[in-house]
Order: sequence, then C-alpha cells, then structure tokens
Amino acid sequence: MTIGILGGGISGISLAAQLDENVEVLEKRARIGGLCGSIIDQGFTFDAAGPHIMFSKNKEVLNLMVATLGDNVHQRRRENKIWFKGQLVKYPFENDLASLPKEDNFACIYGYIVNPHADEAPASLAQWSYKTFGEGISDKYFIPYNRKIWNYDPAKLGLEFVSRIPKPPMEDVLKSSIGIPTEGYLHQLYFYYPVEGGYEAIVHAFAKKVRGRICTSSPVTEVKRSGKGWQVTTKNEERRTYNELVSTIPVHELLTVWPDAPKEAREAASRLRYNSLINVLLGLRGDGVPYTALYIPDPAIVFHRLSFPKYFSERNVPHGSWSVMAEITANEGDGIWETNDDQVLERVIVDLEKMGLVDRNDIAYRRVVRFQYGYPVYELDYRENVTVLRESIARTGLHLLGRFAQFDYINSDVCVERALALAKTLNDV
Repeated sequence: MTIGILGGGISGISLAAQLDENVEVLEKRARIGGLCGSIIDQGFTFDAAGPHIMFSKNKEVLNLMVATLGDNVHQRRRENKIWFKGQLVKYPFENDLASLPKEDNFACIYGYIVNPHADEAPASLAQWSYKTFGEGISDKYFIPYNRKIWNYDPAKLGLEFVSRIPKPPMEDVLKSSIGIPTEGYLHQLYFYYPVEGGYEAIVHAFAKKVRGRICTSSPVTEVKRSGKGWQVTTKNEERRTYNELVSTIPVHELLTVWPDAPKEAREAASRLRYNSLINVLLGLRGDGVPYTALYIPDPAIVFHRLSFPKYFSERNVPHGSWSVMAEITANEGDGIWETNDDQVLERVIVDLEKMGLVDRNDIAYRRVVRFQYGYPVYELDYRENVTVLRESIARTGLHLLGRFAQFDYINSDVCVERALALAKTLNDV
C-alpha cells in the first residue's frame, strides 16, 4: 500500500476517506472510533470519552461532516448550565450574573469594571482570566473550574487555550448583571449530532467513503524506516511496508514502538503533560433533566462536568429513561486514578444525590470507563516542547495528525480540517 495510517479515530478515518484505494488504516481496537467512540449497551448510548457536538467556525468542514452523516443527523440547541452554590446559572457564567446571590453578583461586576489587572500582560491562564474577567468572575468560577478540569494550577498553565474562549462584550456582561438576557459562545449555540449511534456514527460515515482497507484488531508493535519508506509490524509479526506513514495514535505510544525515533522528540515528549479521564455512565428510569451539560466548579464534588445524552438525541436512551455521564479528570499518582471503579461509582452517585439530580433507586445501568489520554495540558513551556517534538518528527518524513499525535487540544472539526489539508499534500505526492 502507498499510504499507511496508524489509528482509526476521526483523524485517521476522515483522512483515509480523502485518499485513493492505496491506503490502509491500522486500528488496535476491535472497532474504529478512538476518542469519538461510543458505547451502546442495554439501549443506552454514551460518547465514552466525553460528550461531543458537531459545530465549527469552518463552515466547509461543518458542511462536509453533516453531509457525510446523510439522514442520520439533526440540529439541537445548547442548554448548558453551571452548578454554583446549589443553584443553576446559565452558561457561560459571565452571561448570567443576575442569577448569582447579590453579593456574588456585585463582586463579579465590580471586579469586571474596576479591574487592576486590565493593563497587565498575562503569561498564564490565571493571569489572563484576571485581565479578561476581573477577580470576581475569576475567583468564583473560571479559575476553580479550570483547576478541576486540568487537574493543575491555572497559574502554571499557558495561554494556548485562550484562543478558544470568546471574550464577552462589556455590554453583555453589564446586561447580565442586571438581568437582561444575553447569549455567549454563539458559534456553538446550535450544534449537530447523529440521530442514532452516538458521535461514533460520524467516524463510521467517513469509513464508508474509504476506498482502501481498514484493519481493526491490529495493534502496532514496531515502526521503522525501510529504504525511502516505512515498515510497520503488527501482532503476529505481520509486516507491512508503506511509502508514506501517518500516525494519529498518541505520540507517547508511537515513540514506544519506534526504536529509531529522534532523541529530541523523546526528550520533548517526556516534558509534555496530559490528563487522563474517568467517566461514570449511568442509565436511569424517568424523564431526567432538560440540559446538555452542567459545569461544576465546586472542588468538593468529584466530577467537573455532567452531560445528558438524551438531550443530544432521544435515541440515546430507551423509552421512559434518561442518562448522565460524569467526567473526572485524573492523573496517575493523584489518588483518584488509583481509586477502584466501585469506589468511584459510589462517590459519583453520592454527589449526584447531594445535588438532587439522581435517586439511586432509579439507576438501571452503571459503568465506569477510563481513558489514559484525555486532554493535552498546556503548561507554560508547552509551545517550546511541542514545536521541538513536531519538527524533529517531521524531518523523518513521518506525518502526525490528530489530538494526541500532534499533542494539541483540538475538537473533531479541527481534526477533519487538518485531515483535509494533509490529504491534499499526500495526493500531490
């Protein structure tokens, strides 16, 4: 085959869909999907690595994804809330200050207007928050929430992520403080989602367009140069040779099976931090709540976000049921990652009961899933290290594509966008 692709997630499959028949995808698992994979069990459907929605500022990419799904897609309206001191506040936080207790509302709007950090040059995520939102909004929501989701001190996080956070117009923040409704994050207010099959359906839809081969249950055990091409060894010592090789698997995993990888790439990768995820999936009897997701900055509650698959599609639950996913950021050695599944499950249920969202007697389905690779973390030296990593690997001729291959916190639309660009390069070779 001319082109080999390691990994059958959204990046690898959408890339293969743009190439000719001389392409082969190697996926270690029994099914494709990767971080966009879904669990379908006992009538419940969960996007196992966290909730996914289909939106993009790149309308060409969004239109392609929607068209690829054909009839299996519909549009929904985002209904996100923030759990703050026992009550629900509209998301984003700065667009619903009037829902806060009066003292908190005053502290937020005063800190926003009278902001001693306004003229500072931020060097960290925490400093950026103080400059952008002021101390009230930062200390009450933005910093506590980001400390939970990144499992890291926001003062030690860089600015790479802030380009994804729209800066609210002052007029909107002032309106929200006195109770005039406003909407933030308009580019994702409406989103698309598969009618059935969960978000993994988009990966399978792209797979139908692949003219080459998709080989599942094919874990890679070695990658090495072979003349001007690449030799890839999979289980049972099967060897394949490709003229071009694309890796969409986590770069840390790639380096473990690539003995001759550049030394500088290994050193840079060792300095790149990532988060793992523990997700608790619950299926329940009843109607549930009419929300897409809830964000929880409270450090006393173990999960940082809840999502409700029924709101994404009625087909995600059996009739007369609803479901919830609780996401917990963890890292090896932090004590949470080492907690066994039964203990994690019990703690989540207890926290949900305290919030008044769940009655354990209604639980009909329960499951815990873990992902070693959840989020790349943008530490202060992230840009320096990731540049060395990418450039040293690029000089070997191997192509990197995707969230953990390129070590970049990107959503599925950007994965597809980059796949289209790489396909153009490969098709021109």
